Amino acid sequence: MTIKNAHQNVVKLLTPVFGNGEATQMARIVFEDVFSVTNFLRMEELTTPQLAKLDAIQSRLLAHEPVQYVVGMTYFYDLKFKVNSAVLIPRPETEELVEWILEEHPKDTPLTVVDLGTGSGCIPLALKARRPGWTCVGLDVSEDALAVARANAERLGLEVTFAHFDVLLNGTLPKDQLTKEPTDLLISNPPYIPPSERDRMSTSTLAHEPELALFVPEADPLLFYRRIAELGRTALAPGGRLYFETNEFNNGEVVTLLEGAGYAAVERRKDMEGKWRIVMGKG
Repeated sequence: MTIKNAHQNVVKLLTPVFGNGEATQMARIVFEDVFSVTNFLRMEELTTPQLAKLDAIQSRLLAHEPVQYVVGMTYFYDLKFKVNSAVLIPRPETEELVEWILEEHPKDTPLTVVDLGTGSGCIPLALKARRPGWTCVGLDVSEDALAVARANAERLGLEVTFAHFDVLLNGTLPKDQLTKEPTDLLISNPPYIPPSERDRMSTSTLAHEPELALFVPEADPLLFYRRIAELGRTALAPGGRLYFETNEFNNGEVVTLLEGAGYAAVERRKDMEGKWRIVMGKG
């Protein structure tokens, strides 16, 4: 089967399930990232092993496994990241969080940055790539997630420290061991989805992305924000900043929480879809 016919077949197979636009996008990702093909009209024949691989990929996609997990990678802030089911797939709104941080802190200011719940390491690695003089640390409760983050740091050739940390159990950040300086920026995209919002989520997210990184107890949806805000009061250097990505439905409550916890000049921003998703407070 030629590349052209194979590509057309993938789009045709996926369209009834995902719609033509998403099916076309999935086919593009598969052919570019798995087979290194960018011209989908090529008439070269795929080999028997390539066709077998394509058939397995199609089966996984039809089972609603995210295409990023199927190909094993995704792009975030122009960097290529390894991803698997141990970590969340980085979202565009998280890129907007990174953009806000870079916008407010110029290159010539050396800072110490800690990302809590780092997952794939996308936030500290993207920051380190743009601000080589910064000391960046990523902490996570999941050892499987940390393995992915460390692999990404090695692939990208970026010096970021990753370590185990349970934000609900540990009373202080391990600054003596990791950063050796007070923290200038404390960042987190923590679990923030109560189980009652499951019906708003996609089948692929529910079936394949890690629940540990998604869900928060129904009775206490601000649990992680409150705990991280408490940590920030002792960990942040004078004038340091705390940045959160939030659930669009409780962004205002996070603002109120930070103001009540003593943070100054609390500010929030909308994402590209006009939803309130990012909050910043000064320690």
